[in-house]
Amino acid sequence: MLTNRSFKVHMNDKTSNFRTLNNGLAQGSVLAPLLFNVYIADLPLTHSIKFAYADDLAIVTQHKDLNETERILTDDLITLGNYFHAWRLKPNTSKTEASCFHLNNKLASAQLDITFNGDALNHNCHPKYLGITLDRTLSFKTHLENTAAKLNSRNNIIHKLCGTSWGASAHTLRCSALGLVYPVAEYCASVWLNSAHVAKVDTQLNTTMRLISGTIKSTPTHWLPTLTAIAPPPLRRASALVKELSKISLNHELPINNFIDDATKTRLKSRKPTPKTAKDLIDANFDMMTQWEQTWAAVAENDNILCNISPGHIPTGFDLQRNLWCTLNRIRTSHGRCADSLHKWGMRDSPKCDCGAEKQTIYHIAFVCPIHAYQGPRIDCLTTPPKFIKWLEELELDL
Repeated sequence: MLTNRSFKVHMNDKTSNFRTLNNGLAQGSVLAPLLFNVYIADLPLTHSIKFAYADDLAIVTQHKDLNETERILTDDLITLGNYFHAWRLKPNTSKTEASCFHLNNKLASAQLDITFNGDALNHNCHPKYLGITLDRTLSFKTHLENTAAKLNSRNNIIHKLCGTSWGASAHTLRCSALGLVYPVAEYCASVWLNSAHVAKVDTQLNTTMRLISGTIKSTPTHWLPTLTAIAPPPLRRASALVKELSKISLNHELPINNFIDDATKTRLKSRKPTPKTAKDLIDANFDMMTQWEQTWAAVAENDNILCNISPGHIPTGFDLQRNLWCTLNRIRTSHGRCADSLHKWGMRDSPKCDCGAEKQTIYHIAFVCPIHAYQGPRIDCLTTPPKFIKWLEELELDL
């Protein structure tokens, strides 16, 4: 790995001379993480539990007395520091932080006094480990706020691809969202899915689905997953949690199994530990599609036309031009730019229709109005026969 390896540094318009690489591993190499794990496989025993991912190492201990916690962590850091020095490993003290997790509000401002290699460690109330921002009470509020901000930026990118009268097809927008938005929204969701602040993420995902489907903000949220063929966010997170725990359970020798068993017994109920949630879902034979179908069936009871839609399947009209796709979905959901809605929003003086009806709703325009109505059954807005598509193309109103 290291024989005859050399490197140089580029900074702005200057370049250093070549230097020989005497230790370490080539960054980006597929083999490097494995070799590093082998190199540190003999880490010394510590009172604290060690969690490692490549060269990111965390030690964790649990005690009711903060002073005892400080003593244990400091002693363990001395042990690890001696090991690192012996094997030419150089930990970055400036990037090493201490944090404390508890629900005792009286000690909310308490900071751990821990030293490492003679330096006092910085106490961070919101440490970030492997992309997850933690907090004292493990509410994940800060992490979910940051995630929502990232999703908002990515939704702006999706928004550039679409419009009500122009833009990319629904297929393109759906693929873009699944590749750009959802991976960020669901990263480590099995850790924080029970957080009280998860709605911050769901709000952004609802915006994503509205962009794909071309629906307006007042559209009921139960329509959005069906029109985009993307399962509701809570069900996607629950499915990911079940898959992850099932995969871990297949290998009983993994140390993480011990922590999962402890989490279901010792964690406070108010924190809603996700391992217990996963076991409950597995015991109930949770299946994302089955649960989605049951939820949709409960909604469909209030509208017979909804019974003809199968959740999880690409709806008809997905390949239509953007303007026709948006108009189609606004007719399906009965939410769009009609006189009644514009009047409620203060954008029009009267809710009356051109035909004289007291209220011009989307349903009235599509199936009742003598001037604009489609001359056929309402079910055609779901099956989209050529006759209905032709009517959409000739409709003069911008819904």
